[in-house]
Amino acid sequence: MPVRHALLALLAERDLTGYELKSRFERVLGDFWQLNSGQVYSTLERMRRCGLVSRQTEASPPPGGTSGARAATVERARYTILPRGRRLLDHWLASPVDRLRPVRDPLYVKLAFTTPERVPSLLTSLATEARRYGAAVETLAAMVAREPLSHAGRTRWLVAEATRLTYEAQLQWIESARRLLSPPATEGSRSRFAP
Repeated sequence: MPVRHALLALLAERDLTGYELKSRFERVLGDFWQLNSGQVYSTLERMRRCGLVSRQTEASPPPGGTSGARAATVERARYTILPRGRRLLDHWLASPVDRLRPVRDPLYVKLAFTTPERVPSLLTSLATEARRYGAAVETLAAMVAREPLSHAGRTRWLVAEATRLTYEAQLQWIESARRLLSPPATEGSRSRFAP
């Protein structure tokens, strides 16, 4: 579970609230992976029950502050990584990642269940996908145009480069699918895909 491990890695740096964890996660991976608050807090609660983190409640002044003797305070939960959580994080960081995961891309399912008479609709869908992947590759290429100097910048660069290369491969596959599924060129005209 990469979210659990990412949260543990952030907590290994310092104690944080759920909001701070979400913000820091998105500062590092926000261009590639957004978390919703519910996912953060449910993961934290599961980790607390497993003895990976502890939760302390602290009182703090409300945002914007209020005056008066009876100013309300806001309770916030701050999380701390426990020794068991550190061991799990260390094990995760040292372990290889399973690379051969099952491919469950909805586009592949769409392709597998397209009948010959529906190929024109699929080709329209593939053209849209090609435009989307092409735009994403261009955006990512701009992000990785220069290698950064800081550690955080280098890790972010590496994630962007991995994503760019993955999207380029997907774009090449889409173009292959479009070429193979396009109707053959008629006698008087040649397809742009023809050798």
